[in-house]
Amino acid sequence: MKIAVLADIHGNLEAFQTVLEDLDQQAVDAVYCLGDFIDYGADSEEVAREIIRRNIPTIMGNHEYALLDDQILNNLTDIAYESLIITKKLISEATLDFIRTLPIYLVAENIRFVHGVPPDSLEDYIIYYPDRYLNYIFQSFPEQIAFIGHTHTLGLYTYNGNYVVIESLHEREYSLDPQKRYIINIGSVGQPRDNNKQAKYVIYNNQTKILTIRFLTYDAEQAANKIIKAGLPEYNAIRLL
Repeated sequence: MKIAVLADIHGNLEAFQTVLEDLDQQAVDAVYCLGDFIDYGADSEEVAREIIRRNIPTIMGNHEYALLDDQILNNLTDIAYESLIITKKLISEATLDFIRTLPIYLVAENIRFVHGVPPDSLEDYIIYYPDRYLNYIFQSFPEQIAFIGHTHTLGLYTYNGNYVVIESLHEREYSLDPQKRYIINIGSVGQPRDNNKQAKYVIYNNQTKILTIRFLTYDAEQAANKIIKAGLPEYNAIRLL
């Protein structure tokens, strides 16, 4: 079974459409979204509608949760807070109703899907955990693999039962060891922060154990111009270019 996993679309319709067009050529059997499909970009409503139309299983990200919980909203950075206040005015009640239904995590095919850090955090950043604590994270969930987002960067955490090895991920295929366990940080579709401005997503074949990292070029300038036109913070546009 080939499973595509997307994260952190952040209202970037141009990046999302490019990923969807690529997905249509990859013959995947399932697609999962790890949340934060709204905010920062100008097209949160359009992105949400497409997720709903395609019936993509989706979990809650911290930006979705912040629409529903003022405590989470107040924990956001100043730019994220300002963005979300504007974004809330741009999305429909139907989209808000959809967001209210989202789970904090999903489990399928011996895989856990969570926005931040397993087992169920949507606010924590795995990159800020000390190495010695990573063993405890792996011990907190039973599945062989957890896919995460939130950091907008790529990373592979491999656990052999004794310790965790951390490495970066690049645009290529990786063969995963069925005897080991993994947390896979899949990067961002709509707002990467890894010094590479392409849209990123991954495909995992759970039969061959092959993980494929996809990098895609999209019209970032158009997405940036729409951010400015929508009155969102200019920094959101600058990040894309």
